[in-house]
Amino acid sequence: MSSKSSVRAATREARGKIEQKMLIDDTLISHLLPHLRTLSPHRVAAYSPMPSEPGGSALLPALVKEGWEIMLPITLSGGELQWAMYTPGELTPGEFFDIAEPTGPRLPSSALSTCDVIIVPALGVDRRGVRLGQGAGYYDRALLHAPNQPRIALVYDNEVHDSLPADPHDQPVGAAVTPSGVLIFADYNKPS
Repeated sequence: MSSKSSVRAATREARGKIEQKMLIDDTLISHLLPHLRTLSPHRVAAYSPMPSEPGGSALLPALVKEGWEIMLPITLSGGELQWAMYTPGELTPGEFFDIAEPTGPRLPSSALSTCDVIIVPALGVDRRGVRLGQGAGYYDRALLHAPNQPRIALVYDNEVHDSLPADPHDQPVGAAVTPSGVLIFADYNKPS
């Protein structure tokens, strides 16, 4: 099994070489939306993808078009995420990582529990639902506030692994959506 840092480095390098990314992201979203509809969400926690991340610039408009309320993270110092409701056209560069963040009123990290489903960024997942994040633990801490909500990682096909290293604090996902389809790892109502 590779180390987390070596998987992160390899994934970042591979993402930088993806051709026809917009087409691939559109295919990923074409699998994500029907899957989300089966969960009948009212409010969805998502993220504003960086250019190399799955979903790309098409993710947020696709979610908004469905009519769901969208909540996005705001990164604070000290490893905490706050949240705000997303209004199209109202994003600003974040203070810490230059990730686009909503400009509306900030909600505490516990607001994640008000969402019906959580879409999380990932550099990889394994077939047990272990999610590999960027390494700072922001999402692992935030997901503690929403232990029963379905958690979905968006990744590219080559980012699904048989096994990834996991630490006790790592929060699992119940599913992943890739350009090839939806992979279910665990019961949505009982994240392990």
